[in-house]
Amino acid sequence: MKTASKRKIQIIVDVLMTAVLLVLMSYSIAGELIHEILGISLFILFTAHHIFSLNLTKALFKGKITPTKIIKIICDILMAIFMLIMLLSALSVSKYVFAFLGINFLSALARNAHTFGAYWLFALISIHIGFHLDFMLAKPMKNKKKKTVVLLTVSALFLSGLAVFFKEGIYNYMFLINKFVFFDTRSGILLFILKYISIMCMFSIFGLALLKFTKIKKGEK
Repeated sequence: MKTASKRKIQIIVDVLMTAVLLVLMSYSIAGELIHEILGISLFILFTAHHIFSLNLTKALFKGKITPTKIIKIICDILMAIFMLIMLLSALSVSKYVFAFLGINFLSALARNAHTFGAYWLFALISIHIGFHLDFMLAKPMKNKKKKTVVLLTVSALFLSGLAVFFKEGIYNYMFLINKFVFFDTRSGILLFILKYISIMCMFSIFGLALLKFTKIKKGEK
């Protein structure tokens, strides 16, 4: 497959994976059947993403190991772990797609694991997206006028996402302080997704900042 064609397919896969992830977070608003179908779709897209990024993953283990590489490796490993937690717990809590398996023991524990895995996977994928922002923003950051606009925009997105993160109590689900996720179905799925886009931006900017910090500390370019 030619590099240009491969890159286009990879972009499509990444966009679809992000869109699927956002709808998955809506759960009760989108409906359980759609949630389960999209869950399988996410796993397929996640696998496809890593197949397309195999050369980049291999590059992380070549040459000198830097703090930046360590952060990326840890993020990739954690994403794989939480994706596995999601998949295994889904076998027990499924009411449609995997119901024929009849695996319903420890369903309460599996449900908690599914919630725990879902929010951490969402955060880690968002942080992973932030790693790519470093490359995307490199050019405008070299322009003094554009740099100011970029910094103000990034700051505003981070703060608004942080506000939504605390208002929606996402930390409660990430640390299982509250084991039952509350969905405000009155606002509809569109507003819900917009809220989670905001939170995704916050985590992505955190990932970008983390990458920048390690580069500054190590003196990397």
